[in-house]
Amino acid sequence: MRKIASIILIAIFMITVAVYSASPRPQVSENGMVVAAEKNAAEVGAGILSDGGNAIDAAIAVAAALNVTEGYSSGMGGGCFILVYRAEDEKVYVIDGREEAPAKAHRDMYVNKDGTIKEGQSTTGVTASGVPGEPAALRMIYERWGSKPWRELFEPAIALADTGFPLTLTYAERLMYLKDKLALFESTRKVFFPENDSLPFGLNDRLVQKDLANFLTILADSGAGWFYDSKFTEDFANFVKRNDGYIREDDFARYQPVMREPVHGEFRGYDIYSMPPPSSGGVHVIQMLEMLEPFNLSYWGAGSSETVHILAETMKRAFADRAYYLGDPDFVDVPVEGLLDSVYLENHRNTMTPYMASNISGPGTVPGYESDQTTHFSIIDSDGNMVAMTATINTSFGSGVVLPGWGLLLNNQMDDFSSQPGVPNFYGLVGSEANSIQPGKRPLSSMTPTIVLKDGKPAGVFGSPGGPRIITTVLQAFLNVVEFDMDIQQAVDAPRVHHQWKPDVVFVEPELASDVITNLIAKGHQVYQSGHWSSAQCIWVDQESGLIFGGTDSRSQGAAAGY
Repeated sequence: MRKIASIILIAIFMITVAVYSASPRPQVSENGMVVAAEKNAAEVGAGILSDGGNAIDAAIAVAAALNVTEGYSSGMGGGCFILVYRAEDEKVYVIDGREEAPAKAHRDMYVNKDGTIKEGQSTTGVTASGVPGEPAALRMIYERWGSKPWRELFEPAIALADTGFPLTLTYAERLMYLKDKLALFESTRKVFFPENDSLPFGLNDRLVQKDLANFLTILADSGAGWFYDSKFTEDFANFVKRNDGYIREDDFARYQPVMREPVHGEFRGYDIYSMPPPSSGGVHVIQMLEMLEPFNLSYWGAGSSETVHILAETMKRAFADRAYYLGDPDFVDVPVEGLLDSVYLENHRNTMTPYMASNISGPGTVPGYESDQTTHFSIIDSDGNMVAMTATINTSFGSGVVLPGWGLLLNNQMDDFSSQPGVPNFYGLVGSEANSIQPGKRPLSSMTPTIVLKDGKPAGVFGSPGGPRIITTVLQAFLNVVEFDMDIQQAVDAPRVHHQWKPDVVFVEPELASDVITNLIAKGHQVYQSGHWSSAQCIWVDQESGLIFGGTDSRSQGAAAGY
């Protein structure tokens, strides 16, 4: 029976069928809200808020819980970007907890002598792992703004790991789809496969992670510094070295999260704050919004062929810029001001026509210039503090390696570099020298945690997983609320489109009307219906009533939990 059920799960995953009726009503609260891609984690965060914790406390607790219940997407073995809005000083702060390339990394580490790519080296096994940044980033926000005891914030996650939880359909699907990769590593098999079984745990099986519970307990008792300087650090580095990986103890000692300034833009009277480089997300969301502002999208309507055409043309130009200009700002000169320059964006806009798809050979000339599995959660507390956090171990289950004795999945974030400039990565994205591998460098990301204000007051928190489609998902969720007058639940559920320059294809979800697809083809677009993607987890605040609305994407099994 297990094998029959598993075959059914594979079929469900590969077909990627989702049944959409009218969106349910959004969750509503007067006090605070947590929206996350996994129900247990959302409820953990809401519990922290209702017990007197603030948005920062809740974020740490949610991140720890997701390490357990959605560990295929994020965890302490990966990295994160965090936006924090502090109501007290009316300021948005950015914390870059992105992974770093180890000191032994070099530009051609994944390239053979004949110039071909070493297959799998940047995606599978410890050779694919960068130095984790999430624990250090969580420590930074806690030391600045946390209010409850650090230990207390980890207790729900420890309990979930120690006693286990029933696997959701999403988790079971991912295990089955990637079972061959996970089975390559003995330490991983011990966590995700029943003893002497060739198939992983399935739907409603209870996943107990004792080693992970022990890891989280020590992290809770010792603080995040323990992760970077302890016997654990030595075990981590020695395991990687024995398996021909690149991370060493010194890499942990050097790692520091970075405080950065958010990128900022305006659209229809809203202030949008988002993630700066080494994320490309914030720059390009704001680029696209400012390119779109003169168009009367609301007149055309959501999902019309006119709207989708202009969206695709806008996305195409932003992703061409991404491929050429974006990288780690500590290593390359990223021309953020030039990319957001009004004249530059007007030039982009002037190359668009509402009647025909354009052929974009490369990026524009910037003034003065010398990829799904990830998770996101959004939080607002009763004082108006907001957190937008997107975290990742890169592809589903990261490198596939569980650190023996500790239960921690290791990332495969090195694949987000341009292993060879011009060669697509896992997500089909191409990059230039700006995103080439260098020791201590942080790879370019698409993660786009975003905070929205209206007249200086909290208006919204946006974000999503989905590789490069994160950027276009956040864009469309925001537009659906502000431009098309949807509630936040409708906004995250509405059919999406995506274009990333290369390949020159408009990707559309199955619900997009067939006549719209016909019209897009008539305009010269190549259109590919590619199933469903991303999992937006968003919050919107009604400016008149002060009510807080939470929308969790129906494409996943998340939850919006208010109090």
